Amino acid sequence: MTTSVGPWVCGNCRSVNRDGDSRCYSCRTPRALALDPDSREPARPQTTGVTAAQQATTASSLGARYRDAGALAALAQVAVLIVTAITLARTVLTILAIKNVEGLGPDATPESITAALDQVILLAALRYVVLGAWVLGLVAWGAWLARVVANVPALGGGWTAETPRFAFISTLIPGGNLYWTTSTMRQAILALSPKGAARLGLISAWWLALTPTVILLLNIGPLRWLRNIVETIVSTVLLVLSGGDVRTLLDATVLVELVGGALLLAAAVLAVVLVQQLERLQGERRVALGGAVTPA
Repeated sequence: MTTSVGPWVCGNCRSVNRDGDSRCYSCRTPRALALDPDSREPARPQTTGVTAAQQATTASSLGARYRDAGALAALAQVAVLIVTAITLARTVLTILAIKNVEGLGPDATPESITAALDQVILLAALRYVVLGAWVLGLVAWGAWLARVVANVPALGGGWTAETPRFAFISTLIPGGNLYWTTSTMRQAILALSPKGAARLGLISAWWLALTPTVILLLNIGPLRWLRNIVETIVSTVLLVLSGGDVRTLLDATVLVELVGGALLLAAAVLAVVLVQQLERLQGERRVALGGAVTPA
């Protein structure tokens, strides 16, 4: 296969693409896998009514292969549970530390003050443990998602807008992963579901639970500013309702932690169900296509 200079024609759908395009703008077939990227034939759009089996056969001829994602899916689910447990532990300890500080009065003993300080030191150390757990969890999630994206063409779902490599890397980018990862998973669900029967409510609910969880509980970088804004609003409301009792300032932090913990639990449950949904869709599509799916 030679390297083209100038516009190139997709060997899959015959659409004309610009020289700098790495994928066909129409069917998203990677340029490196196009049947004849150097062709200059007029564009011939892909006909409608192409079956999943035909798409799988075409993708197979272009090099797409199916690899089982079961082990990576299990790893991703375990990572979700571990991250949830560690983050919840820090949330509970934060609430207990705040309550201990509230209990310190003018007659507080040196022992009680020392115990409160020890809790603060422990929380500071746990912050790095939580961040490390989230990073490892994202790596596991990204590895599984990259495998799913790679499987979509082989399962007759066509070529997704993102490559497996981008699916993995985008999962590790703070903030951006809330958009890119959700978008990639949505594409996979649409591609692998029967036409007109894609169930997207689950991924929407997951995103709605995960986004505020990250803002309220991670408390790092720009997220710290958003958390401070939320906490300031809650503190102001509680301060007004209590008639100016400054102790409600600590109650605001407790309330934010409780809400964040509840949302984290919801997001974790939805994440596990979401992984199972995509694994089920892959399994059903592979069974339905049978010999049209080419294993690695």
